[in-house]
Amino acid sequence: MSSLSQSRTYLDHNATTFTWPEVIEAVTKAMAVDGNPTAQHVDGRAANGIVSKAREAVGLAMGVCAQDVMFTGSGTEADNTAIWSAIQAGCKHLLISSMDHPATILAAENYGVSFELIPADREGRTDINWLAKKLDSWDKSLGRPFVSIVAANSETGVIQDVETATELVRNASGLILVDAVQALGKISMTFMPDYLAVSAHKIGGPKGVGALYVAPDAPFTPLLSGGGQERRRRSGTHNVGGIAGFGAACSMGINLEHTRELRAILEAELKKMEPELVIFGEGADRLPNTSFFAIPDASSMTLMMALDLEGISVSTGTACSSGKVGESRSIKAMGRLDEAPKGAIRVSFGDNAILNEVEDFLLAWSKIRRKPLPFTPSPRGIADIEVEKSRPKTDATKIGAT
Repeated sequence: MSSLSQSRTYLDHNATTFTWPEVIEAVTKAMAVDGNPTAQHVDGRAANGIVSKAREAVGLAMGVCAQDVMFTGSGTEADNTAIWSAIQAGCKHLLISSMDHPATILAAENYGVSFELIPADREGRTDINWLAKKLDSWDKSLGRPFVSIVAANSETGVIQDVETATELVRNASGLILVDAVQALGKISMTFMPDYLAVSAHKIGGPKGVGALYVAPDAPFTPLLSGGGQERRRRSGTHNVGGIAGFGAACSMGINLEHTRELRAILEAELKKMEPELVIFGEGADRLPNTSFFAIPDASSMTLMMALDLEGISVSTGTACSSGKVGESRSIKAMGRLDEAPKGAIRVSFGDNAILNEVEDFLLAWSKIRRKPLPFTPSPRGIADIEVEKSRPKTDATKIGAT
């Protein structure tokens, strides 16, 4: 499934995950179709059929009607389009979760609209009570309320109470955008917001393809002008290959439940080596594959680079837009920067994760931090470390039994 060397262990699936072979096949076949989807001849209709089939699969995965799904170039574009539409509809003051991806927060800044960040608690959960009070006392001169909330935070993996937020906004006659880029395929998509943003590459699809659901009664203004593709909602020639891959990825589905045990083992063993370990969102409901942690005296950037040299791919909690190395937007929103003065490390497992990946990480960590291993390493062989598409049951007796 991966093009990475078997000598490396990839643990950064929240950034992007491996592309399924079936997706690559779908993309390749679609790229062999020469027609433009908007053309009326046989070749154009063939390309349009590919787009339509993919739209059905994506809509099903999102839990919405396919005809209300428009394809974009990314989740970021989907977020920006929804926010632009709300502003054009007269929303003068936006409420954006402080746990949101920068795509929504920076979009509000760049569009020059007034906005307010919804606070979060120390576990990284958006403060729904604060939102309820704000909506109850809403100043109607600000237009309809507009709320943006992420379904699952990309750093901590904390799952937000989107259902309650959606209900509150509906009752206030407002509009709500749910950024489900990190959540698609990982949690149940039972909520029905006005706008719903997703992306392909988080679930084994191609990079550079996203989608936006727009409810039939939600206001909409195109972000891009041109040829009027996507029912005049998103101009620009369709990325037929990428869209086909997105549909294939949605049809494949992902299963991360087995990673919950792998994460538990990883965090338990790290705590034995690092008594000062801080795990962000540990007390909240999290995506099963995600762990975001810090060692107060250790630089996350230095640790990430050292792990990279040892063949382990992870990410840091550094916020690129802040200009301050080591500062995470999420940790700041949680009011816990003092617990991660030098940043944090995010480990995120993939659909095909196996126990050996946990052991690889812990072995590298022990070497870098010069900490004794709290377990005996297992015998290794090519067959043991080969990444398989199947999802083998975790054998917790190998690690963490002491």
